[in-house]
Amino acid sequence: MSKAWIFGFVVCILLASICNVLAFGITPGRTTIDFSPGLNKTIVVNLLNSEHKDMNVVVSIKGELKSYITPKEMSFEMKKDEESKQLTFELALPDELKPGTRTGEIYILQLPETALVGESYVGAALALTSQINVNVPYPGKYAEADLNVIEADENGEVTFIIPVVNKGTSNLVNVYANIDIYNKMGRRVASFNTESIGIKKGARGEIVERWNANVPFGHYNAIATVIYDGEGSITLGKEFDVGAQIVELKDVKVNNFVLGGIAKFEMLVENKWSEKITDAYTRTEAFDKNGVKIANFKSSTADIDALSSGVLYSYWDTSGVEKGTYDASIYLNYGTKSMRKDVKFEVKENAIEIIGLGYVISAKKEEGLSTLMIVLIILIIVLIVINLSWFLFLRNRLKEKNRGHHGV
Repeated sequence: MSKAWIFGFVVCILLASICNVLAFGITPGRTTIDFSPGLNKTIVVNLLNSEHKDMNVVVSIKGELKSYITPKEMSFEMKKDEESKQLTFELALPDELKPGTRTGEIYILQLPETALVGESYVGAALALTSQINVNVPYPGKYAEADLNVIEADENGEVTFIIPVVNKGTSNLVNVYANIDIYNKMGRRVASFNTESIGIKKGARGEIVERWNANVPFGHYNAIATVIYDGEGSITLGKEFDVGAQIVELKDVKVNNFVLGGIAKFEMLVENKWSEKITDAYTRTEAFDKNGVKIANFKSSTADIDALSSGVLYSYWDTSGVEKGTYDASIYLNYGTKSMRKDVKFEVKENAIEIIGLGYVISAKKEEGLSTLMIVLIILIIVLIVINLSWFLFLRNRLKEKNRGHHGV
């Protein structure tokens, strides 16, 4: 009986720990802007103080855009009754910037209580970062691409997915790829061209090609050459295996979501192989109705023991995201392997519904408790009932024995 009560007490402590997670944060984590000569723009980020504590805060700007970003306040004091504070920054771009993605970082430093407020202080208790990216187009025709290989399905087909982003000032009319497949001995076993697509300036396109992997199981290397309008090319490589899929995305959970905040994705991954998987991670992309990428976030990496499951955590900053349904792709990467699952994110005010995994997952803030917390609370109640029943049973038995002794 005492062991059960101790276990219940430990569960209560765990519940208390879950409910008291620290919440000093900043949103959005990233702001992306298209370049325009001489652009002046106000950038607003929010500093969150859900922990409700007095803080001395210092603002610092770093990165290649440092000289173009001016904070309204370099340092300030935040009171414990302030749940959040808006920080304003003025972005003043020059007439020219080097093509590509130019980056600046806003550093928010929380100082210890004994610290003097000033940029010269190094020992900050906590540092948060909000990134400002400026996309500067390349003159003429220019593209960037990536290669993803989805290993053979039950039909023996390997899928090659090549996302291409037009970062030039002109539309791309004819974009395709030549893909060569080599075995582990370096011998070419297949070669083919993909279908052609067109991509408008500033937009994203996707080349998808399926290959019937009528080859022995083993290790292979894909070399893809992306060619656009005969004026440029990109060479990409990716190793992959032909064989059974060994890691599977089983479940996705999002708890306590509020639109405009940070959505925490918990992705349950199962390792079906008889060996340990190292450095597994997910990468998630979301797109608006025009196919423009609005999110690209990666999970932490984790090792998953043989024939076991693990959870990968990733975060989506939904600041500026509107309610609606968004196409999304979840890539599960491990070693040289990759799998992709296409889903839809139905974003609501207090819920995200994920459609396409064979089930729908939603998380509503007004429910107040996660599934884990509810299970633990039910477990505590069951333990209390069991212990109370045992207590009453033993007490009645003891009374019966006492009455028996008195009657002798």
